Amino acid sequence: MHTATVPRYHLYGENDRADDFDFFHIETIRTRSAPLGWSLDAHSHIHLFQCLMITAGEGRLTDDTGERRIAPDTIVFTPPGVVHGWEFTPDTQGYVVSFTHDYLAGSDDGRDLVRLLAGQGESNHLVVPSGDDRLKICRYLQEMAEEFENGKRRRLVFRPLMTLLLARMFAGAEEAGELDAAPGFSLFRFRALVDTHFRSERTPEFYASEMGMPVARLNRYCRLFTDRTAAQSIRDRIVLEAKRQLAFSSLPVSEIAYDLGFDDPAYFSRVFRKDTGESPQDFRNRQKA
Repeated sequence: MHTATVPRYHLYGENDRADDFDFFHIETIRTRSAPLGWSLDAHSHIHLFQCLMITAGEGRLTDDTGERRIAPDTIVFTPPGVVHGWEFTPDTQGYVVSFTHDYLAGSDDGRDLVRLLAGQGESNHLVVPSGDDRLKICRYLQEMAEEFENGKRRRLVFRPLMTLLLARMFAGAEEAGELDAAPGFSLFRFRALVDTHFRSERTPEFYASEMGMPVARLNRYCRLFTDRTAAQSIRDRIVLEAKRQLAFSSLPVSEIAYDLGFDDPAYFSRVFRKDTGESPQDFRNRQKA
């Protein structure tokens, strides 16, 4: 299965990227699958991590390794860019959680989990939680789904529950070696490096050197999984941080520019407008509205 021939979506069947910033979404398996005959063709998500948990019924996961039967109480963790397709038995129950890495990185505990997720490579991972953890995970999912369904979609409500959910999912994973990273390049290692150094290091050459590979290979993998070059990915991270500070802080635009390593706030504003189509202040006003 070649990723270049597989459709890439935001959520399945949707290509609108307007909500890629600080994005969180949860729905039942039934919501999207039942209208489609309980079948989702092979696809990938450019920017989203997904966690799918079946609580009743069963599914058949298709990916680069072939087909696997997924029994109840199994969680499938899918990193961005990883191909997956689903066939569910009718009336399968469970949840699908989708989120961007910047959403999770909004807290200290979340940043630690991002580093763990960054090591999971480019494949789907199956997690079978223990009895106690399974009950807690089901409760977290139910609480988040009910809040989300009722329209209470405040980011701060879901973030701590999401952090607890992932901590339960991956408890002991690092020590047990249950989730081996795929060999070779990891897009998520690149993102972790960018998260650490984007204020001071903005050239693909720096990151390629840190990862022990030529810039051409780094660009090739970035394009494969995100349709972006390494340089564009670095700029995306800078703009993301700008959006975060504009949306969630009261710092003046000039201070945000200096914090992000810009000597000239006017140049920062031009960069921001070029990438987003609006000025930093207009973006802030829209977020506060």
